[in-house]
Amino acid sequence: MTLRIGISARLLHAPPPGLGLPLKRLQYLESNMAHWIMNYGVVALMIPFIDQRTPTLRKRPPTADLVENLDGLVLQGGVDISPETYGAKPWKTETDADPIRDEYELDLLRGFIGAGKPVLGICRGAQLLNVYFGGTLVQDIPTQWPGAIKHQDTQNYDRLVHEVHFVPGSLLSDIYGYQPQHVTSIHHQCVDEVGRGLVIEARSPIDRVPEAIRHTSYPFVMGVQWHPEFHLNGQDAASPALDSGPLMMAFLKAAARRAGRMRRLTDGVARVRERAGALGVR
Repeated sequence: MTLRIGISARLLHAPPPGLGLPLKRLQYLESNMAHWIMNYGVVALMIPFIDQRTPTLRKRPPTADLVENLDGLVLQGGVDISPETYGAKPWKTETDADPIRDEYELDLLRGFIGAGKPVLGICRGAQLLNVYFGGTLVQDIPTQWPGAIKHQDTQNYDRLVHEVHFVPGSLLSDIYGYQPQHVTSIHHQCVDEVGRGLVIEARSPIDRVPEAIRHTSYPFVMGVQWHPEFHLNGQDAASPALDSGPLMMAFLKAAARRAGRMRRLTDGVARVRERAGALGVR
């Protein structure tokens, strides 16, 4: 059976009037994320958020049932994690945080990590992994991390890149080697105190901001601060960003091992390569 990867939903609590859905909460999946995962012959499924406070809701499927039917979890990026979620005071009066999404994704983490299934957190997702294991966050890098380089540019968005170095002996160094790499940067928060059992896998070399974390007691529980879904082909001359393929393959191999489906995954990747070859894509 083809691997099925669950993706946490992004939540839009107050859609713009032009969408024609006033007073409705939207849940969505950024298309690059789906393309990145499904490019390897697996199925990507967004896991809907179900608000238990909705008066019309009679029964919510147990998280355990969702976990049982999925082979791994990817946490999308998005808005800030609420400081209250990790017991801190907000750095300013008004923050772009979403405690509702925090609660929803922490529930998913409890389920997938408890079941020993692989988890990959992207940007906000990496930060939430750290919070899940008892860590804290720097709430605003420009004002709270002396000497920090630019990690967010609202004008350039995913075109802002900077260098990262992988920690010797880390899983990322096993995947990519020790050469410095470039990654997208779309964040103003980062890991501060590292959570229980987590180790730092990569840093920004100039300011030492943590760029990736991993839990040492699970086969694959990792978070990366960059957005690998935005640089699908690291060999593209127009983009210096790190090739995201090896990271996704490491995640999917962990999912396949957990599900006992390594042969199926290999066959799926071979089919993808055959299709790409037939189209003249390398």
